[in-house]
Amino acid sequence: MKLANPNDPRAKRTRKYIQNAFMDLLAEKDFEAISIQDIMDRAELNRVTFYNHYQDKYEFLELTLNEAFSDSLSAWIPPGTVMKGPELLRRLMMAVCEWHIEMMKRLNSRRTLTQAMEEAAKQQLYNVIMSCLTQVKDIPARKQRELERIATMISWSIYGVIVKWSHSREEPAEDLIEQVLPILMSNLRTLDFMEGE
Repeated sequence: MKLANPNDPRAKRTRKYIQNAFMDLLAEKDFEAISIQDIMDRAELNRVTFYNHYQDKYEFLELTLNEAFSDSLSAWIPPGTVMKGPELLRRLMMAVCEWHIEMMKRLNSRRTLTQAMEEAAKQQLYNVIMSCLTQVKDIPARKQRELERIATMISWSIYGVIVKWSHSREEPAEDLIEQVLPILMSNLRTLDFMEGE
C-alpha cells in the first residue's frame, strides 16, 4: 500500500487529527492497551486512513514522539536560525523542559513510554548538536568520532538532568539551566564550535 504524501496539506491535517486522538487516549490508558481502532474511533476516521499514513502502531508512535519533540525544538529554535554556544544550549534545554513536562501531563504519569520518549529526545538533541559541531567539511575520521562522542555526552546530559529535575521541579527551569549551562559549556570550550565565545 502506498503511503500518503507527507507534504500534502490534507495529509498533514489528517495526521494531526490522528496524533491528537492518540495523545488524548494516552491520558486514559497505556500504549499497549490502545488499538489502532481506538485511535481512529477517537479521531472519527476509518481504520484504512491510518494505514494510508503509517505502517503500524510502532512506527506511528515513533513518528508522533519525534514530531512532538521537533515542534518543541522549532518553537525555541526557529528553522533557519543560526545559533551556537550558550544560547543554543539554553534554548535546547528549554525546549526539552517544556516538551518533557507536557508529555508527562499527557501520559498521566504512565511510564510505559518513557524509554521511547527518551530515545526520541536524545536522538534529536544529538542531531542538532552534531549539525552545529560539523559545519566544517572534510573532518578527519578521528575528529568526527570525537565530535560524535561530545554530541552524545551533551545530548544525554541535557536529557538526564531535565528528567531528574522534572520529578520535583524545586526551581524554575530557567534557574536549572543557568546552573547547568556552565558545566555543559566547559565540555565545548576547546572546540571550533565555541569560536567567538
